[in-house]
Amino acid sequence: MSTTTDVTAAAPNLATLEAGQELPTMHKFPDEAQLFLYSAASHNPHRIHYDREYARFEGHEDIIVHGPLQGAWLTQFVTDWAGPAARLLGVTWQNRASGLTGEELVFSGTVTSVDAETGIVELEIAEHTSDGRLLMPATARVRLPLSSE
Repeated sequence: MSTTTDVTAAAPNLATLEAGQELPTMHKFPDEAQLFLYSAASHNPHRIHYDREYARFEGHEDIIVHGPLQGAWLTQFVTDWAGPAARLLGVTWQNRASGLTGEELVFSGTVTSVDAETGIVELEIAEHTSDGRLLMPATARVRLPLSSE
């Protein structure tokens, strides 16, 4: 499994950050080995996450990416963007559709509000497949360091 981010940039700057700005996208490429290992690490024995024949037997197109793993990737997307000095205050998401092995998963987001006095930034984020199918709409709230910190 690999990850790519469209832009390697410094952490956002409160002085120049504003509502409407887009975050650089992040791409994930889940594979069978990663999903098997995540199943083992999370003590999730459901075979739809690592056994292709069984997943198809249950009516799925292919092996299903774990919802909590996708949520962890949404969190990673935000914390990678915000930088190491930021604090994640919250993230929420909804599972709308299943991600599958072999699919390119695209994480994107937009700044919805910035409070320069507190450093709190609200984000609307989402996970889609490369063909635009929405998997997880989400929101996040982070506190960026103030210039005096």
